[in-house]
Formats: sequence, structure tokens, C-alpha cells
Amino acid sequence: MSVREVQWFIPLKLEGNEPILLFSACDARYFGYAASLIRGVDLFSPGFSFVLHLINPEQTLLERVQQLAASLNATRLVVSFENINLSRLEEEQKRAYFSCARFPQIAKLLRQYQCPIFSLDADSLVVNPIDLNFSDKIDAEVVIIRRDLKEEMPEHLSVATGSIWLKPTQGVFQFIDDVSKQVDTHLQEGTLKWFVDQVVFHQQMQVMQKEVRFYNLKGKYADWDFLESSIIWAGKGLRKENDMRYFLLKALLSDDAGHHMIANQLWSSICTAGSGLSSSQWMRSRMEIARKSVARIALYIPRLDLPWKRDSDISSSPPLLADDVLDLRLYWKAFAVKLANAIERAGLPVDVIEKPAWEIDRKAIEASGTVLALIPHRCRFDFDEGDTPVLFYMQEYFRWVFVLNESGWSAASSIYPIHLEAIPELVHDSFGTYRQRLLADELGSKFAQPVRKSHRQLIAEGLIPMRRGTFGLKHVRPYIFLPLQIPHDQSIHNFSDLTEQHVVESLVNWAQERDITVVMKPHPVNRKSTASFEKLADGRTVFWSEAHVYDLIAHATCVYTVNSGVGFEALLHLKPVVTFGRVEYDCVSFQATPDTLDAAWDFCMHADTSMLEKRYRHFVNWFLGAYAVDMSQSEHAHARLEQLASEVVAQARAATVGEVW
Repeated sequence: MSVREVQWFIPLKLEGNEPILLFSACDARYFGYAASLIRGVDLFSPGFSFVLHLINPEQTLLERVQQLAASLNATRLVVSFENINLSRLEEEQKRAYFSCARFPQIAKLLRQYQCPIFSLDADSLVVNPIDLNFSDKIDAEVVIIRRDLKEEMPEHLSVATGSIWLKPTQGVFQFIDDVSKQVDTHLQEGTLKWFVDQVVFHQQMQVMQKEVRFYNLKGKYADWDFLESSIIWAGKGLRKENDMRYFLLKALLSDDAGHHMIANQLWSSICTAGSGLSSSQWMRSRMEIARKSVARIALYIPRLDLPWKRDSDISSSPPLLADDVLDLRLYWKAFAVKLANAIERAGLPVDVIEKPAWEIDRKAIEASGTVLALIPHRCRFDFDEGDTPVLFYMQEYFRWVFVLNESGWSAASSIYPIHLEAIPELVHDSFGTYRQRLLADELGSKFAQPVRKSHRQLIAEGLIPMRRGTFGLKHVRPYIFLPLQIPHDQSIHNFSDLTEQHVVESLVNWAQERDITVVMKPHPVNRKSTASFEKLADGRTVFWSEAHVYDLIAHATCVYTVNSGVGFEALLHLKPVVTFGRVEYDCVSFQATPDTLDAAWDFCMHADTSMLEKRYRHFVNWFLGAYAVDMSQSEHAHARLEQLASEVVAQARAATVGEVW
């Protein structure tokens, strides 16, 4: 004999003004449908209380229920569950019981809360506002689809119990009790079979037709044809599998992120193809509401094992991934994981999507169906506009330093141009910390460098320019250090009015005319792209060196750059910095052009080190401590990630209600 044990998981507390209780029952297999039904109520007919009854739920299902309840905005989810031993039943008998388990619980709810109940199959969908107009008969007590009114039907098809409205009257109490008892008898005797719920319901209707008023339910509350004007789509049999509208809405309203992704990709394809489905204004509005309700954030990260730019010479076989390149890129992974974790703790789920960098484009963003996307290594200048808001994140200056901004990084960011006097002076001294690490030779440059060498080794190997002084002694010649950038790089293309070639040739010509020494160093990531500049090194005024970048900065008079990260590192060395392009730290550099090279050199020769240090400390402390996420300083990184996550979640939620960024 099977004994039903029923208890509340999320109790019902009525406020006394509910016009109706919505109700459904299901087991774990059908909970995905029930979740879509409940979220449809929340979106398209908000404000009701929904009672969900579960049969034999495991802990994982109860956790899903809690997450579903937390995600609802205007629907109160109430949950009861029962534990019952069904092991002796065959599979079809179990399915039959699942369809009948609602009746005993409905009976209890009607008596306890004296409120009308509208019971729905779990695989129904609410697609329009529930108007409570179930029947025109003011004396109605039970309203259900009655097929027996027009023609003689087999008993199991005489009524359809997928949608039932019940009024709390004495006659209905008795009726639903009798239905429950009949179901229980079938359960105990082992005679359960499919459609038993409709057979028992119709039999008891015949018994009590004089005591209870049974009327036909309006078709809009049990629509198998999925009309746009209906309120309830009844997902029966193959209909729900074959109708694209039902499939799309059910998947988008699901509590499963994978279903969201599939539905969004399919909908985007439908819209691109321009089918009749996408031309329906009603369907488009429903899809848009459902897509925004998902409120998930997409955080994209480039595949670490592939090049991040799809150059024409990249074959189907990717190049060997060097250990240092992998180490550099693993910081991207670490930042993405930490940021995703902070965002989820701030209240919204995150889909971390790793794919080839060239596939992270606007089309992919729109197909994801998320309300906000975080895009790596890009900015507003090289990413198409679209409906889904995006934020951009970038690794800057050091491997462990990242920025996140709605417009991009460097000069594309919303904070550019930076005015030093307008940014706060922070107590936390990131500048001092980095100086100490630099002086202790514990600060690594962003890109791989050769081993650092002593002053004597640099001289002996000709890595820095020398001149003979008195008594034949060699001295380091005052020189401008020019770290070369990749000529076609984003930072040159997007943030400079001058090409790398124009800057280099202008500086070399100027230096040769004035007998001022320049030392160039090729970019360590792409030496091939800067190799053409080596022919400019004449060995008299212009030199070529592949020494460690910190050795070249340390012995230089100053550092000239378009907008390289080496310029930021030069701040820590307290060197005068000259920039020809746009970059965050240009608020503390001398901003030059080929026409102002004399003024730039004069600035470098007369720069006051103490004044430079004061300005550099102000900027670096703010940049590393208040703007970027410096993962080398864990306590401050944690605080900054929490702040960014809060801002990201606020912007994502604003996007779901159509607010302007």
C-alpha cells in the first residue's frame, strides 16, 4: 500500500485579495516544462500566486526550484511536494499517477484557502494576460473543456483535464474529494493507466451533475492550435514538438541556459532568413520579452591555444604555442573566472564562452540571447554596434592588470582623456609598491625579455651605446629609448593619427641632424613586423638593441613612444616620457608631434625628477588602485572586482527594462 506524505517546501501565505491561485503538478522529468510555464506567468501575466506540487523531488530539483523562485519578479511561487513509493508501478502507470497527483492537493487548497484555483498541465504555456474570464456562466463551479456536449465521445476523451477552473463550494469540495478517492483506489489496486484522470473526472461529473454546475472552458484557456490571441497554449503530444512558436517560447522561458542559447540562435537564424514567423509583431514582442527576462551575461574569452588575429597566413594548423605566450594568456583566463564569480555573487548568472577571437563578433553576441556581453581585446572602434549592450575588457601594461569599460581600453575608454587634477589622490601607494618590486628586480615586463645584465655586460656586448671619455674610459651616451610597436597593432590604428613609420623616420632624421642618440628595440612578440626599421640604425647616432627593456629604460635619458605599454613602465623608472599617440598615461607625458621634437627634447633634458615622481605617483596609484584590476594586489583586486561586478549587474538589469546606457 502506497502512503502519500505531503509537506510544504515554500509555504503559501495569502494576502487575502487573490482572485485565483494558479496550480500545476509534475515530477522531475516535467519540471523543465513547469519552469517555462511559471516564468511565462511572471512575464505575460504578472501578479498571481502560483502553487507548484512536486512528486518525489530530489535535492537537486529542490535547488532548481529555489533558483526559479528567486528569479521571478512579480509572481509568488509556492511549492509543496509529496514522497510516495511508486516502485511497484510500471512506467505507464507512473505517468498516469503523475497526471492524477494534483487532485488531492487541489482539494486541500480549496478548503484551506477558500480561493478559486486554476489548474494547468505543466507543459502549458501562458502567452497573454490571464483575464479570469473562464466562462460566461456566473453560477459556474467547475469549468473544463467538455467534448461530451456536442457529440458522443469515448469516456477517456469526454473531457480534457489539462486546464480546469474550480470554485471553493461545498459541492466542489465533495466532487474533488471523490475524484481523489477514485484515483487512490486505482493506485492501491494497481489499475492505473493513461487517461485515468479524465475517465475518473468525467465519471464523477456524471454522478454529481445535479449538485455541481459544470461548464465548458473557453478555448482561449486550452488552445492546442497556438493562436496568438489565446491565453494558454496547451502543449499536447507532437503539437508541442512540431510548432516552432511553442518550442522557441518554451526554450527561452526555461531555467536551462543551454535551452536559451539554442532558442536564441534559432530565432536569430529565422529573423535573418526573414520567415513569416519573424514577421509577426506579436511573436517578435513575445520573443523580445522572453529574451530580456533571461538576464544572463555572456563573458567571452579567446581560445588560449589559437592566434588572436586571423591573419591570412594562418593555416588550418595553429602555430606551436610557446610557454611564455601561454603564461601571458592564462592571466586572461584568471581574470575572466574571477570576474564571472564576482558577477554571479552580485546576482546574475554568467555564461563564460571560450571561442576563437575572430568568432567573437556582433553576430555571435546577438545570437547568445544574453542581456549584456563582455568582450575581450576590442573596443568601440573595432566592434560593430547592435542591440545587446557590451563592455570591453583588456590586459594593459602588465600581465596581471586588466581594465573593463563600456567604450574600450586606452584612448577608446570612456575615461579618456584623463586630467590629472581631476582624479583622486589615493592613500594606497601602488606606485611605491611597484617601485620596490622594480628595484628588487622582482617586477616582470608584460612580454618575454632576455635576461637582465649588469652595466659592464651591457657595455661589453654593445647593447647600449657608449662613448670614450677622458683616459679612454667608456661612458653610456645619453640616449632616447624608442621601443618599437607592431605597426599594424590596434593601439596604433585606433589611437594615433601618426603611423609608426612616420614617427620613427621623423625621430631618426631629427636625431641625426642634431647628433642625439636613439636606441630602438624590436617588439618581442612580432620582431618580423619591426625588422624593417633596423636598416635605419647607422651605428653612429641610431642603434639597434635587443637588451631587456628595463635595462634600456634604466640607462636612457628618456623614453619616446607612440603609446606603448613601455611608456607606463618608464613611469616607474622616473624617466621623462614623450608620446605621439593617445594613451591613458599621456596626462603625465609630453605629447609631441614630428614638429615639436625640439620642445620634447628640451622637456626631457630639464625635467625635474621630484616633480615627475609626484605626478607619476598620482596617476599610477589611481590607475592601478581605483580604475584597473591589479590581480597582483589581491585585496585591492577583490574590492575592485566586487565594485565592477555590482556595476555590471546594474547595467544588465537596466538593459532588461529598456533603459538607455
